[in-house]
Amino acid sequence: VLSQENDFQTWTSVSASKKIIKKTNLIVKQGARFRENSSMYSKLFTDIKIKRKYNKHFSFAAGYRHSTDWNKKQDLENKNRFYVDFTYRKKLNRFNFSIRNRLLKQGLKDDYEDIFRQKFSTNYNIRKTKLEPSLAFEYFYSLEKIIKKLRFTGGMTYPILKDLDFELAYRIQQEFNTNNPETLFILDGKMSYNF
Repeated sequence: VLSQENDFQTWTSVSASKKIIKKTNLIVKQGARFRENSSMYSKLFTDIKIKRKYNKHFSFAAGYRHSTDWNKKQDLENKNRFYVDFTYRKKLNRFNFSIRNRLLKQGLKDDYEDIFRQKFSTNYNIRKTKLEPSLAFEYFYSLEKIIKKLRFTGGMTYPILKDLDFELAYRIQQEFNTNNPETLFILDGKMSYNF
């Protein structure tokens, strides 16, 4: 018998991006996630990456994330993630399309897992307004040749100041190929600043 778990979560993050050399940015992100109907800590993380724009269509990034996760018994687990991104962007009229391919290795101490993530996203620049809606779809594929998760996201970005943006999104995440797959309903709030 397979059981299904549902949970409403809140994910929050703040990030800052600084140009360090031509076409290359350092990005630091701090995040917190809450589970059990957003009543308990799930994860705290710090993510650091260097992103380089190759041309107007292609960019590359390499990063590291350290997270402190609380498991179901509320025990702490310190996890590491190493990743590289390859992103393709295309602008068509007022639409922006992107495909991000991410290879990552994450886990605890000596127990690491390799995952490939591919994310398709689009946003639309609405004429005569600062609001920018977006849609995204992402899948997580393990080296055991199985899909582990799917994510569907709809969001809205608003520039608070010239270099400060706020994004509010709603995400549904579905797990697969596990004994107790979770379906998460996630409210995601992000603040990002560009120096």
